[in-house]
Amino acid sequence: MFVGTTIASVFSYLFNMIMGRLLGPVQYGEFSVIMSILMIVSIGGGAILTITMRYAGELYHQKSYALLKKIFNVFSQYVLILSLILFVLGVIFTKPVSQFLQINYTLPVILAFSNFIFGFLVLVNKGFLQGVQKFVPVALAGIIEMVIRLVLGIVLVKMGLSLTGAILALLLAGPFCYIFTLWQVNKIFKSTAGQKTNETLELDKKEILSYSWPTVITMGLLVISLNIDVIMIKHFFTLEDAGIYAAISTVGKIILYVTSPIVSVMFPMISEKRMKGEKHYRLFIYSILITLVGGIAIEGLYIVMPGFVMKVLYGQAYVSLYHLLPEVGLFMLSYTMVNIVVNYYLSIKNFIFVWAFALIIALQIILISLWHPSILAVVRTLASTTLLFFIIMMAYYLFLRKDQILQIFKANNEKAEAFNNNPGV
Repeated sequence: MFVGTTIASVFSYLFNMIMGRLLGPVQYGEFSVIMSILMIVSIGGGAILTITMRYAGELYHQKSYALLKKIFNVFSQYVLILSLILFVLGVIFTKPVSQFLQINYTLPVILAFSNFIFGFLVLVNKGFLQGVQKFVPVALAGIIEMVIRLVLGIVLVKMGLSLTGAILALLLAGPFCYIFTLWQVNKIFKSTAGQKTNETLELDKKEILSYSWPTVITMGLLVISLNIDVIMIKHFFTLEDAGIYAAISTVGKIILYVTSPIVSVMFPMISEKRMKGEKHYRLFIYSILITLVGGIAIEGLYIVMPGFVMKVLYGQAYVSLYHLLPEVGLFMLSYTMVNIVVNYYLSIKNFIFVWAFALIIALQIILISLWHPSILAVVRTLASTTLLFFIIMMAYYLFLRKDQILQIFKANNEKAEAFNNNPGV
């Protein structure tokens, strides 16, 4: 997952950097805000992947293969209906969305909303593959999608389609990824066709619904939190500044994309351990530490040479606000840590954090709306409040595990006393 995601991220950043150079700051700002709106509207996307991943993993490890296939088909049907509804709603609200975000073209917005159809179905397939811990096909699917997106993006923009061509590349890459992932899912069904299946389990729709609605809310909050900076800055500041900031925000997200394989692997593994009644705190702590070390390493690069990083990745036209990169990196690092903890709570089905997360985001929107003297002030507001939420989440985790922590300290003290009393053993 790490190797595959890294390769896919390279092609993704090549796509963003080349689009930034070809479109220029103003149109690239429009491109970035369209993508941010698309991510927020597709709140159900992350929930679809998470829900599919959880149930596919549990049924696969319980060897309930018949029910596994049934739930995959049911999820695919419901998701197709949902994607069509969102596409129609997106077309209806295209004009007011374009006016609010100062976008001069409506066709790119319509094309972006049409990406729901294959985009959501791909997430069902990816969630299924991650749930059964087939990580190689998931990684390959990401690489295939990003390579096709890059090639088509360059060709279409060079043909003179500008912003429309960049969005169209995203749309056309979806079917290729869907076909590949569906092929991999069918391979799993074929491999389990002759195996003994556990028929004692039934499809509990109430239990799925009780897990789904807080998951949808959580994924929505994660998406809003990740894109709130681009949207608020696009609304309150000039088109050129918003376009330059969109590039800086994209570079800052490297921290998230480099460490995202940790979440992809952690979730199904913790879900499996929970199902088997095994302890999983070490897996969670290792995930936190690895993510923190990787994020700090990249943030260090942003602090030491922010101007050089922006010039190499996006060119001289995007260097004027380079001083924001360390601050944006801190915001993305804080968000990445929140993402790890939130996914951990989802994997153990603890949703108490949802309301606190919603309050933090509401606080961010209120503070920025009332006070936005500069882009730097906006970024600092987001970074400080996101970091505060991570600290609260970890404090709550330690509170839940206080008995286990005390037992560990007690066991270590007993070992130390035994060694002191008989050091020759």
